[in-house]
Amino acid sequence: MTKTLEVKFPNRCVGCELCVFEVQRQLDKVGLEGSFIRIFRAKNPKTKNIEFSIETDPHIGDLDVEKIKGICPNGVFGVGAKKE
Repeated sequence: MTKTLEVKFPNRCVGCELCVFEVQRQLDKVGLEGSFIRIFRAKNPKTKNIEFSIETDPHIGDLDVEKIKGICPNGVFGVGAKKE
Protein backbone atom coordinates (compact mmCIF):
# COMPACT_ATOMS: atom_id res chain seq x y z
CA MET A 1 0.00 0.00 0.00
CA THR A 2 1.39 3.37 -1.03
CA LYS A 3 1.18 6.31 1.35
CA THR A 4 0.35 9.86 0.36
CA LEU A 5 0.88 13.21 2.05
CA GLU A 6 -2.28 15.12 2.95
CA VAL A 7 -2.60 18.75 4.01
CA LYS A 8 -4.59 18.29 7.24
CA PHE A 9 -4.19 21.69 8.92
CA PRO A 10 -3.39 24.38 6.30
CA ASN A 11 -4.17 27.16 8.79
CA ARG A 12 -1.08 26.13 10.82
CA CYS A 13 1.33 26.82 7.93
CA VAL A 14 3.78 29.65 8.64
CA GLY A 15 5.50 29.51 5.24
CA CYS A 16 8.86 28.17 6.47
CA GLU A 17 9.09 25.85 3.42
CA LEU A 18 11.01 23.16 5.30
CA CYS A 19 8.71 20.62 3.62
CA VAL A 20 9.72 21.97 0.20
CA PHE A 21 13.40 21.69 1.08
CA GLU A 22 12.94 18.10 2.28
CA VAL A 23 11.19 17.15 -0.98
CA GLN A 24 13.98 18.69 -3.02
CA ARG A 25 16.59 16.92 -0.87
CA GLN A 26 14.89 13.58 -1.50
CA LEU A 27 14.72 14.32 -5.24
CA ASP A 28 18.40 15.39 -5.29
CA LYS A 29 17.43 18.69 -6.90
CA VAL A 30 18.71 22.19 -6.29
CA GLY A 31 16.18 25.00 -6.55
CA LEU A 32 12.40 25.06 -6.35
CA GLU A 33 11.57 24.06 -9.92
CA GLY A 34 9.81 20.73 -10.14
CA SER A 35 9.02 20.50 -6.43
CA PHE A 36 6.12 18.27 -5.39
CA ILE A 37 5.03 20.86 -2.79
CA ARG A 38 4.39 24.53 -3.46
CA ILE A 39 3.61 27.20 -0.86
CA PHE A 40 1.68 30.28 -1.99
CA ARG A 41 1.36 33.52 -0.04
CA ALA A 42 -1.60 35.88 -0.13
CA LYS A 43 -2.49 38.91 1.94
CA ASN A 44 -5.92 38.80 3.54
CA PRO A 45 -7.53 42.19 2.79
CA LYS A 46 -9.70 42.09 5.92
CA THR A 47 -7.08 41.22 8.53
CA LYS A 48 -4.04 42.36 6.52
CA ASN A 49 -2.25 39.17 7.61
CA ILE A 50 -0.33 36.94 5.24
CA GLU A 51 -2.00 33.58 4.67
CA PHE A 52 -0.43 30.50 3.11
CA SER A 53 -1.90 27.86 0.84
CA ILE A 54 -0.24 24.54 0.08
CA GLU A 55 -0.44 22.47 -3.09
CA THR A 56 0.93 18.95 -3.35
CA ASP A 57 1.64 16.90 -6.45
CA PRO A 58 0.08 13.41 -6.60
CA HIS A 59 3.55 11.93 -7.24
CA ILE A 60 4.62 12.85 -3.72
CA GLY A 61 3.71 9.30 -2.65
CA ASP A 62 6.90 8.14 -4.38
CA LEU A 63 8.96 9.85 -1.63
CA ASP A 64 9.37 9.25 2.11
CA VAL A 65 6.18 11.05 3.18
CA GLU A 66 6.73 10.25 6.87
CA LYS A 67 9.97 12.23 6.79
CA ILE A 68 8.27 15.16 5.04
CA LYS A 69 5.43 15.09 7.59
CA GLY A 70 7.89 14.98 10.47
CA ILE A 71 9.96 17.95 9.33
CA CYS A 72 7.03 20.37 9.58
CA PRO A 73 7.32 22.24 12.91
CA ASN A 74 3.58 22.94 13.09
CA GLY A 75 2.10 19.58 12.09
CA VAL A 76 0.42 20.74 8.88
CA PHE A 77 0.56 17.34 7.18
CA GLY A 78 -0.94 13.91 7.72
CA VAL A 79 -0.26 10.60 6.02
CA GLY A 80 -3.01 8.63 4.34
CA ALA A 81 -3.40 5.63 2.05
CA LYS A 82 -3.20 6.32 -1.66
CA LYS A 83 -6.41 5.48 -3.48
CA GLU A 84 -5.74 3.48 -6.62
